[in-house]
Amino acid sequence: MARGALTLTQATQPAGTTSLFNAVGTFNLGNNKSRLEAAGQTTLQGGNPGNGWFNNTERSWLLSWNNTTGTVSFNLFSTTDWTGAPANIVLTQTPVLTAGNALLGLDIGARLTSSSQSVTIGSVQFDSGGGFVNVPTANATYSGNAFFNNYHSLVGTLGDFTIRGTAIFPTGTTTGDSMRFFVNGRQRPAPVVPEPSSLLVWSLLALTAGGLGWRRRKRSA
Repeated sequence: MARGALTLTQATQPAGTTSLFNAVGTFNLGNNKSRLEAAGQTTLQGGNPGNGWFNNTERSWLLSWNNTTGTVSFNLFSTTDWTGAPANIVLTQTPVLTAGNALLGLDIGARLTSSSQSVTIGSVQFDSGGGFVNVPTANATYSGNAFFNNYHSLVGTLGDFTIRGTAIFPTGTTTGDSMRFFVNGRQRPAPVVPEPSSLLVWSLLALTAGGLGWRRRKRSA
């Protein structure tokens, strides 16, 4: 893999992150099966005629990030292979980044509101330009009344990427969106990487300080 290539790696979500965008797929017996929330923008929703779209049926989803325009797009399909009738014409938003912040990673999880509800997220794949790669750590089955978070860090040079997968709600029914899976893009100030010259200066200062301390200890001995 080329140096600086972007990968998606399971990690602990850094403290202080906030949501930049949130793509949601819901088990909704009404019409809205998909939603795209974005910082500073009006929420977009999409549906599919009729009820029971997720009625123990696996569906596929796809999210893309355009790093040049800072735009996120989300779609939910009626099949398992990212084809077929969509739950919406592609939902597209340009979220407003907080000044100084950067997109750091994706929280790929679920929210359920009853002990009888469950959802399985599977076949997750990530593509940053070199073709789709499986991300098995993002696959999971969740059940019970809770938020379930599964954070993955974007490691490398941030650029365009696409993430896709499948979802199925094997148990539970609802007339609202209390059964959902989500892909939540997290933002916070990007870590500052010291220039090589700065690293050299700090290393020399540390060595000098260590040497002075050793001399003082030797004189006092």
